[in-house]
Parts: sequence; structure tokens; C-alpha cells
Amino acid sequence: MKSNAAGWWLCLGCMGGGAAMADDAASERAERDRIRFERAQAETAFNARETECRRRFVVTPCLDAARRARREAMEGLRQQEAVLDEAQRKQRAAQRIEDIRNKVSGDDARRSDAQARSARTQQRLSEAPARPASSASAPAPAHPRTPPAPSSASSAAEAEHRANYEKRQAAAQEHREAVERRNAERAKTGKPAKPLPASGAASAR
Repeated sequence: MKSNAAGWWLCLGCMGGGAAMADDAASERAERDRIRFERAQAETAFNARETECRRRFVVTPCLDAARRARREAMEGLRQQEAVLDEAQRKQRAAQRIEDIRNKVSGDDARRSDAQARSARTQQRLSEAPARPASSASAPAPAHPRTPPAPSSASSAAEAEHRANYEKRQAAAQEHREAVERRNAERAKTGKPAKPLPASGAASAR
């Protein structure tokens, strides 16, 4: 069962494109459904074993063996679920980074297009023949002023600021998910859950 989950994670790392992501999501749901089913089976088997043990003369060793078998089964399923959680976290982080890159590329393309239009306009104005003056007092024709091209340095700084902000948001989300997983594990073992600490990365702008 562990090899199946590990193989699924390796396939997830090398897939790309919308269709592959849809297949990954379906595979992940199937894996999580299987883990839930096997966890329920382990609980059912333990309950049946516990009932059988209590009918015997020596109860304690039988119950200890049943609890040990359930603990081992649950630990294996928990590790498989952790592999799925890690793969999902990496996929979400990669998708956020890809979205940022696409946005920055789109901004660069729009700036390049605006600069190209400005250059063509200036070239047409420089190649246009001069109009002769009708009289000495006739005012010279005014050339249309071309708006300056946007500053690439300020746009690059803005894009870098957005990328840094998104990275901080992703780090904060990963921190919250890690704390929530630890709290869930503590709740399963009966330990009190620690409160979720405030993340500095989420508040930083």
C-alpha cells in the first residue's frame, strides 16, 4: 500500500497540463477514498478482535495484540495520507508560482507592444514630408506628442513585489496546514491541540 502511494506521488511530480492535473485530482481522490476505507476496515477488525478477546480466559495479551495490529495499520495509512498531503501542497505551490509567472509575462508582453506602437508612431512622424508655409506669419504645424513609454524598472519592481507577496502567502498557508495536521494527529492520540500561532508572513505586505 505504501508503494502505491509513493508511486502516485512520483507520477504527480512529472505530469503537466490541464488534462494531467485533472487525472491527478481523480487519482488523489481515489487514494484518499481507499485510505478511508482501509481505516474503517482496521477499526472494524479491531472491534471484532476485541469482542473475541473478551470471550477468552486470557484477555489482556489478546487485547494487546489487537491494539498493536490496529496501531500498525493506522500508522501505515497515516504515512500514506501524509504523502498525499505533501504532494498536494507541492502542486498548489507550483500552481501559484506558475500563475505569477504568467501574469508577469503578460505584463511584459503588453509593455513591449506599447513600446513597439510608440516606435512605429515616431518613425511615421519622422518620415512624413514637411508642409510648406503659406506665409511668413503662418504658424508652424505642431507635431503630436507621443506619450512616454512606461518605465520598465518600476514595472519590474512591482512584479517582483507581487511575487514576493505571493511567496509569503504560500509560506504562511503551508505553516497553517502543518500546524493543523499536527493538531489533528494530537486529537487522534488524545493529546491537547496547540493553538494555531499567528504567522508573520501572512501579515507582511
